[in-house]
Amino acid sequence: MAIMFRLTWTISLLVGLALAISDELAAEFGYPAGVDVWCGKAYRSTNGSFEPGGWLEAPALSSTPLLDLSIRPRTNLYLASEKFASFVIDAPISYMHGSAYTNASFNKQTNITSAFTKLFIDVSVVESGLDLISSSNVTVNTTNNEFGFSLSGLTPRIEPYEIVITGASGDGAQFYTATTELYYIPERTDGGSVVKVDNLYGGLLVQDYLKNSTAFTPLFPYTYYTSWDGWLELSTDNIQVFKDKGYNIIHIVPNAGLANEAFDFDELDKFLDIMDDIELWLMFDMRWTYKNLSSVETQVNRIKSRKSMLLWYTGDEPDGQVDALNSTKITYDLIKSLDPYHPISLCLNCYNYYFANYTSGADIIMSDPYPIAVNTSFSVQYDTVCNTTYGCCGCDDCSGDFEDVSERLDLYKSYQAYLGLPQKPQWGVPQAFGNETFWARYPTEDEEIVMNMLFVNHGAKGIAMWDYPTEPGIANITGELSKVLTSTLISSFLLGSFEEALEIKGLQRVDAAAWTMGSSMLVSVVNKNYVDTAANVSISLPGAANAVSQVVWGSGWTINGSTLIKAGIKALEVDIFIIS
Repeated sequence: MAIMFRLTWTISLLVGLALAISDELAAEFGYPAGVDVWCGKAYRSTNGSFEPGGWLEAPALSSTPLLDLSIRPRTNLYLASEKFASFVIDAPISYMHGSAYTNASFNKQTNITSAFTKLFIDVSVVESGLDLISSSNVTVNTTNNEFGFSLSGLTPRIEPYEIVITGASGDGAQFYTATTELYYIPERTDGGSVVKVDNLYGGLLVQDYLKNSTAFTPLFPYTYYTSWDGWLELSTDNIQVFKDKGYNIIHIVPNAGLANEAFDFDELDKFLDIMDDIELWLMFDMRWTYKNLSSVETQVNRIKSRKSMLLWYTGDEPDGQVDALNSTKITYDLIKSLDPYHPISLCLNCYNYYFANYTSGADIIMSDPYPIAVNTSFSVQYDTVCNTTYGCCGCDDCSGDFEDVSERLDLYKSYQAYLGLPQKPQWGVPQAFGNETFWARYPTEDEEIVMNMLFVNHGAKGIAMWDYPTEPGIANITGELSKVLTSTLISSFLLGSFEEALEIKGLQRVDAAAWTMGSSMLVSVVNKNYVDTAANVSISLPGAANAVSQVVWGSGWTINGSTLIKAGIKALEVDIFIIS
């Protein structure tokens, strides 16, 4: 996805577009004029290194405990037809964010001091003072507490309601407050789709319009960035071909060769009509034009009422290209004003470069570390070393192994925690290309599945690989995986519970995660080693289990109480199964 390095599709038109930033922008960042940069780093051998800036550090920790009260709506929007909604309230003890906390509350009536374990809360609308939740409490040092409330006192509108929560100890001596926004918006009258973001588990919620359903159900998006002028445009039959592979959405990369750097929209409409008919969801890409606000407005107004419209995509590696720091947020605000019914996504490329600025313009954060067949320490293309202040090797500050995938998602979670923000959903962009620029070959089929499942194990709520068409073997194997991950059974775990990392013994570089719903648990095990082993491998479960009830990928494991056991594991083995 690094457009400055892609050699396919109209790349000759892109050279110069992504390589250099304007002298004005260079001055804003404090960079030398005329120096080509990626992630803020000079990368040509004719230029010396300098400090890129934009590095997000963990905040200094408090020496005493803090109570970090926060609130967010369970979903990012509610419709006029909905009578009830809910808030998710967190009240953890933190040493990073919050206000002073003392574990004591004095009861004047009994003259007794007891532990401060209950936070008494009220939630109201700022502008009117309307009480939504009152005389309730949450347990101190808990998160994800859900409280329902009635929407009857609110009038649907496009503008959000500002919400305030206040909390206090029983004696009122310790007081806390936080705010959020609540979108309670009118129903659609144009026949277009409505897509929600679940702010608890991070998934997308959609309505099955082919069944005329008004219920919102989870959707695990699984797809490729798909070439428009290089493949899809060649035949409308390709729409059905793509869906038959098992992919439930399609991300169409626009044609930079056109004067509008987007699409022939009359031609695109023929494809979108078919997508509407078969419910193949659309991820609409404005990568070449997202900073052109008049173009964005035209495109959004043309596409927003499509039944199959799922979400918008604006910046494609805006951090790598060193776009203006406010560019993604400006476009985000415009799109929200035109279409509050669909979320907005973008993809970051850099390890740690102005994360807060660029992600302020997104509901969903994507990342694309490509670790296969790449030299991450020396760039043959530019004859330079690559490090934290210099060079470009295709995968920013990477090690060139599978750990780049899982580490990137974990880091982006940490960055959001540093900023004191609710966690935005993350999607993964696995590498499905090769034989070009920095990447000497395509991934193997096994490598592709390992990357996919590492993203999933570390919390990705959607997958969009770069790019399609790909090698036939990769297309076939990911098509099979898509049918697993998008199934109602598996997606209910991935989008209806939190992933939990599992402890592995007996072999290094094995990654395992579990999702629990009721009395069942989904387990995913990923072996990152390239050789078979006869070692006995064990995985600790959070509780006792009875049996493996279903294997959906690879093979199952033996259960002994609260431990999974396997004698020997194959190179790059991936196992996905359900236990009870």
